[in-house]
Amino acid sequence: MPEKTIRPSTIDGIKSLAKSLKRDKGIKHNEALDLAAQAAGYSNFTNANREIGGQTRRYIWITARWFDRANKARGQETLKVAFVRTYGELVSPSQAANDRYLGNVRAEAPDHLVILSMSEDQELARRRVCEVARTLQFIEATGLKPSDSRRTYPKGRFDNRVPDQDHTSVWWDPENCRHVRADEPYVRAEGSISGERLAWAARHGWEIVKPAWGSMYWTDGGCWLFLMADRSKGPSIASFADALQRAPRPVAASRWTGISGEYHAQVDTPGTRAAAAARAVAVPKVRKPARKRASIAYTMSFVGRRLRPNARMPVEVHQEVGGLLKSVLVAAERRDGARTRVDRIRSELDEWVMREYTTQELDQKTFSDLYYHELDGGPQPPIDRQEMIGRLERAKAILAQHYPDCPPLDAVIGQADRAIASLASWRN
Repeated sequence: MPEKTIRPSTIDGIKSLAKSLKRDKGIKHNEALDLAAQAAGYSNFTNANREIGGQTRRYIWITARWFDRANKARGQETLKVAFVRTYGELVSPSQAANDRYLGNVRAEAPDHLVILSMSEDQELARRRVCEVARTLQFIEATGLKPSDSRRTYPKGRFDNRVPDQDHTSVWWDPENCRHVRADEPYVRAEGSISGERLAWAARHGWEIVKPAWGSMYWTDGGCWLFLMADRSKGPSIASFADALQRAPRPVAASRWTGISGEYHAQVDTPGTRAAAAARAVAVPKVRKPARKRASIAYTMSFVGRRLRPNARMPVEVHQEVGGLLKSVLVAAERRDGARTRVDRIRSELDEWVMREYTTQELDQKTFSDLYYHELDGGPQPPIDRQEMIGRLERAKAILAQHYPDCPPLDAVIGQADRAIASLASWRN
């Protein structure tokens, strides 16, 4: 047998042997890891990870803050818990949001979690820290992930819930693509599964187990964990109970080993130090001037308040842009997607120039001919699609050169881009 002839001495060696065992025996990856760890002289893979070098041990610091209104005392409680995987490896942000405990934490660093809700006293803060820690212990041991699925009762009906259920949660088994339900009622630790629950499981074709581990909800308060799943949708869930049996003892407030600190005291972890170092060398962002300051408001009849660039383009440049737009309007007569957008552009520019110049600076005829009326010189020679696109690109460049960067200019450039896209897809 490979596990008898090979005795790995490193975690990489155990993983390599596990791959061979998984292939040769046709077993699950977790089972293969445990067999390989046993060949190395350890009870299971989790223990091997803890024993072979400190470099394989990952720590997560969990902090809860508290404020006692009665005596105005305040502080924070922090617990350092050892894991094989990092927080990011244990659960994704979307999965954490599905959990009643992990959904109430913020990762201030990759290895530091802070509970968002304020606790009423020091004891409650410690309990909340332990709830988060036990949930992560459960996830690491079983590989289950928090789920927000609501139709996980037998036949999807709430009426088919397990008798006397309490403190329920739903978990996703990624290896077997199924849901596993959990509840944590107040029962005796040494008691067996009740006859009512066993009858319920038999009636619906489900399996129910009671791991000898404890409870995520309140292991100090007399709650105990039950797991249940549809037998037809995967292998026995007894493997989860076995995994929890091999897992570290669930942390509890009654066995508190954390530290108490001042309210909002800095928690020193490798992750927080790395984040601070990164901020120290980060190049400060250069603040761009407020773009809205480059705009000025005006009022249009029947429309209301509008914005235009807080600048004015020379009249001869308006004439050039107007000529480009009018030539495209004529050539794109049969392409509504381009023609309507170009028409919007010239209408907008016509409004701008009306407010850029007074009637003393710009006479009525010159103003009227800028963006409307026929092109000078009579009928124009036809231009193809690429030429129309080129003229719109030229108009965009002119506008960007003479007007400041601002939202009104963005809107006009956007209309030009959409007209260009319409021309590019035109198969005339």
